[in-house]
Amino acid sequence: MESAQMAERLEQAFRTPDQNFCYYSANSVPVASPRLRALEHWDWTPYPTRGGGGSPSLVPIAFGCRPVRLDNGVLWAEPRITDYRQVADLEIPDPRCGVTGEQIRRAAELAATLPPGERVRNVDVQSPLSVAELIWSSETFYVDLLEHPDAVHELLRKITRFQIAYIRAVREAAGDRYNPCGFPLIWSSGEGTMVGDDALSLLSPAMHAEFSLPYLNELAEAVGPLYYHSCTWRASHLENIRQVRNVIAYNWNAGNSDDPAELIREFSGRAVLALHLAPGMHATRDVRKLGRNFGDEADFLEYCLDAMTGHTCFYWWLEGLADRLPVIEKIYDLLNERGYTPQAAAR
Repeated sequence: MESAQMAERLEQAFRTPDQNFCYYSANSVPVASPRLRALEHWDWTPYPTRGGGGSPSLVPIAFGCRPVRLDNGVLWAEPRITDYRQVADLEIPDPRCGVTGEQIRRAAELAATLPPGERVRNVDVQSPLSVAELIWSSETFYVDLLEHPDAVHELLRKITRFQIAYIRAVREAAGDRYNPCGFPLIWSSGEGTMVGDDALSLLSPAMHAEFSLPYLNELAEAVGPLYYHSCTWRASHLENIRQVRNVIAYNWNAGNSDDPAELIREFSGRAVLALHLAPGMHATRDVRKLGRNFGDEADFLEYCLDAMTGHTCFYWWLEGLADRLPVIEKIYDLLNERGYTPQAAAR
């Protein structure tokens, strides 16, 4: 299958996810298997995507939080808001300046220099609530959600306005090279943005509905569709997830959530299910609760494939598995037997 044909097929899947197929990608990293390397395309990655990422702390730093380096080298930010009254004086920065400006300029440089076909990945975009949690001191933030909700909402409105401008600027810089899916690391095209809503599991459904949903939906309307991520999906939060509008792809950690079979059945047909499979995911505490003994990641993937309905459109990111023999060959053979590889689809 030619790269252009593969891209066209993936674009069609995002447009009409109510179909039965499983796509998968290792994001163009070298695969350890000589047998798979001999194939023109062993996975569904029509063209490489470069760039993207960045720390979740970039937006807090843009808002004036002091950058710090953790012992492991990760860029973080010291909270700036220690008193709710400080919110009123917090100005919305220009996203083209400072650390976010560097991301925008990097996207423009990549778009101008990458080989034909290659794309520029969207930056890491966290939900406004997740950003607010970093800007506001953890010692008072969750208390102030209850005691000073108006100030919290004011900050959330400012963050949302900034992020809309930031995402638009990145998209403009990347032009027709833009891959809107910042996470997981799959191929995509067109408009939209990823958004990481990891605050979902830290709040009650009612508080998430008040402090996160309105701002997620404002992003969805202004710069969507959304590639929506939240690490942990529990039954108590599913109604809120269903209320996130204009979602083109869902991502959650299948090893750190409720039974993936139930979640797959629940959300199939609504959008592409862009899950990721990572080393050790088959042996996490939540997966062990299923009462199944999965020998490796391929066995866990098979469990998820068995849960597919006639409406399930998967696009898995094989995270950190392409260099692992023999499991990557076992994964490929499993997918090939079910007709999901580019080779099987071309027959």
